[in-house]
This record gives sequence, structure tokens and C-alpha cells, in this order.
Amino acid sequence: MASMPIKLKNSDKAVVDGVAYQLYPKKMEAKVIRSDTLYNGVVVLPDSVAVDSLVYRVVEIDSKAFSKSDLSSIEIPASVTKIGVGAFEECNSLTEITIPPTVTDLGVGLFVGCKNLETVNLPGNLQKIPTNTFMKCTTLQTIDLPNNLKEIGISAFEGCTDLKEIKMPGSMNELGRDVFKDCTNLKDVELNSGLKTIGSGAFEHCVSLKSIELPKSMSKIAADLFNGCAGLQEVNIPNSIKEVGNSAFEGCADLKEIVLPSSISSLGTSVFEDCTSLQTMSIPSGIDKIPANAFNGCSSLESLTISYTVKSISHDAFKDCSHLDSLYIPNAVREIGSSALEGCTNLRRVQLSNAIKELPTRLFRGCSNLDGVTIPNSVLEIKDDVFRDCASLSSIVIPVSVKKLGNDVFKNCPSLQEITMRSSSPPRISGDTFDKDVLRSATLYVPITEAYQGEKEKRWTKFSNMVRIKKQ
Repeated sequence: MASMPIKLKNSDKAVVDGVAYQLYPKKMEAKVIRSDTLYNGVVVLPDSVAVDSLVYRVVEIDSKAFSKSDLSSIEIPASVTKIGVGAFEECNSLTEITIPPTVTDLGVGLFVGCKNLETVNLPGNLQKIPTNTFMKCTTLQTIDLPNNLKEIGISAFEGCTDLKEIKMPGSMNELGRDVFKDCTNLKDVELNSGLKTIGSGAFEHCVSLKSIELPKSMSKIAADLFNGCAGLQEVNIPNSIKEVGNSAFEGCADLKEIVLPSSISSLGTSVFEDCTSLQTMSIPSGIDKIPANAFNGCSSLESLTISYTVKSISHDAFKDCSHLDSLYIPNAVREIGSSALEGCTNLRRVQLSNAIKELPTRLFRGCSNLDGVTIPNSVLEIKDDVFRDCASLSSIVIPVSVKKLGNDVFKNCPSLQEITMRSSSPPRISGDTFDKDVLRSATLYVPITEAYQGEKEKRWTKFSNMVRIKKQ
């Protein structure tokens, strides 16, 4: 890095052949700086400049030096070792640039918004491409990454909409957050075997990306990594992966199948939300929780296997999985969140865990084909809207364990004809637990009719047909 001058005087600055310099007399060095008038056309930087019979070596290009100028071409001498922050940002006439191998320090946002930049030759010994370096360089189609490159910073290629392919050198260790976000034409990505970290959203909205193989050196799939990659069809996940972050595959509309290895112990919220082509899924044995919105909107999901190790299913986990026909929830599951199966319009049969204590709000709401569900004896409460809009539900048995039923539990259930109560003590209900049509047309079977007809049970007496269960 060039040192600061001893004193900043007018004589410490000079303009030579139309280029402005900051002079450092102590080291006899010069830095290219921003001119009072914007640079334009072709600029050839010398390796040294003579001022007042003294020769200064040109070693640096200052931050913002050529920013927003009408620069069409520039030659950078081998004497330069550093280029500052945003030195060429929004140089919209710049189409090609070669950075000499002497440069080891590139500033952040070096070429941000250079919308006509097509060709960049980077130094072969460069180890890091900093944050925002090529952000919104919309004409850049390909780039050869240096063989010694170890890191690409945050959003370095974000918004490079014409970028079609990228190949990582074997030295690469880390890709920053949002590094290729919104690269909508990126089709071919080759990751090196030693890559350890890919930041969140690195390939977000890369809609042309169809397949990718993750290296075994990785242990985590970051949040939003492939969010909105609508054309993604194939992902190879190695056994080294232990965690898949929030929304990692959300909106991957063409993804039909994905195999989760047994090494995975954690899935993030909305991990496969709106993967509308996903047809099969098996939750591996290392996972104990299915997170919120995990498969929400997976409208083609037909086959789902939940591991015996899963202990909880969060809210909206399988909401609107409209092709799911049947589901077995293992007995290890102790808790199911609200709307977990809401809108599963093709769901006909469900076997619930014998360990759950409540049916949560809107659990089966809108499951219009549901006609086979047994409420376990472990359930103490049936919350609001659980069976609302279950048009095919014809009968239901409420076990002796249930102490309370919420609002609109059976609203809009036109096929419900039989309700069997196992408890001799009527559970608490609200005035609208049962739809008026159900109260009028369904038959309520109870162990002791007197218990359901007492002064305190006026809400139960609204049933037009109440029949005492015969002793078995």
C-alpha cells in the first residue's frame, strides 16, 4: 500500500497527459486520482510520470478514480499493485479490461454497474475477488477465474444476467453470500472438490440452472441457496451435509425428486416450499423436526415417508400438498402445528401418532376427500376449524380422552352423518363446534343419553338425532 504524503500541498498533485495524480515525494510514488473533469475515451497509464524533473512510479489507482466516466479502454501498467474501491464503477462504455499480475489488492465494487463489460482478464495470482466486484455487469458472459483464487466475496457477480457458466478453480474455499444471485442465464456451474462454504442466497433466482453437484467438502446448505431456481431439476447432496437452511430450495418449481442423505439432522423453515413438481420425499432418520412451511405448496407431492425419529411437525408443514393421498405419522411425533395438512384436497386417509395431545387449529381444513381418520386416545383437545370444509368426511369417533372441542370444528362438512362419542362425560364445546346442517342431519351416538341432555349440556341438545350406543 502506498504511504501518505508528508504534507498535502497543491504541489503534491499534478495532471500529466490528461491524467490526475496524487504524488508521494517521500517514496517517489504516484496514485491515479479522480480528475476535475470525467475521463473519456482511451486512457493509457504510464508506469511512471515526470513532474518538475522528478520521476514518480505509478503504483495505485485511487477509489472512484474513473467512476461514472465515459472510459472506453484503459491500459494499466505492471507498476500498479493496488486498485481502490469502485475505481471503475458505472463505466458504461468499458467493454474489456486486463488487470496486470502485479495487482494483488482489488477494491470493493470495482466494476459495479459496468453494463457493457464483456471481457475481464484477472491476475493469475489473485486470491480474492472482493464484495460487489462485478455486480450488475449485465453483459458479462464468461470469466476465467485465476488458479490461485480462494474466495469470491458477497454479491461479487450478483445481477450478471448474461453470465452463462462458471468453473471454480481447485483452490477455492469460499463463495460469499448472494455471489451469483439473479444471474438468470447461468446454466453451467462446476464446483471444486475442496470448496467448504457457499453463502446464503449464492444461486438465488438462477432460473436457468438445471443441475448442480455439491462437493463432499461441504457440511451445510445455506439459507436461500437455490431459492427461486425455477429450472433446477437435479441436485446431488453428499453425505457430508448435516444441515439444510431456511428456504434453501424454495420455489424450485421443476425439482421432481431429491434424495436427502441420512447425515442431515436439521431442515430449515420453508426448505421445499412451492416446489410444485416434487413428487416423492423421504425424511431421513437423523431429523427430529419437520419445520414450518417445509413442503407448503408442494402440489405434486404424492409419496411422503416420515422417519420414526421425527418428534414434531410444525405449522403449515404440508399445507396445500394437493396430490398427497395418504399419510402415516409415526408414534414418535408428539406435536403437530396448526394447518399442517390444510388444503391437502386429495388426502383420503391419515394415521395419526398415538402421542399427540391435541389436534391443532385448521389441521385438516379443506381436506375435501378426507374420509379415513382415527383420533388417537391421547388427544385431549380438538382445536378450532380442524375438520372445516372436509366435504367427504362421513363419520368420526371422538375418544374418551377428549375434553374440549373448539369453534367451527365441523363447519361445512355436508357428508358427516355419524358422530360417535366415547366419553360418558360430555366434552366442552362451543355454540358453533358443529355446523347447523350437521346438528340437523347427523346422528350423535353417545354412551349415556342423559349425560348429553342435562341442563348444563344445552349445546349438545341441539342435535336432532341422539342415539345411545348399545353395550358391546
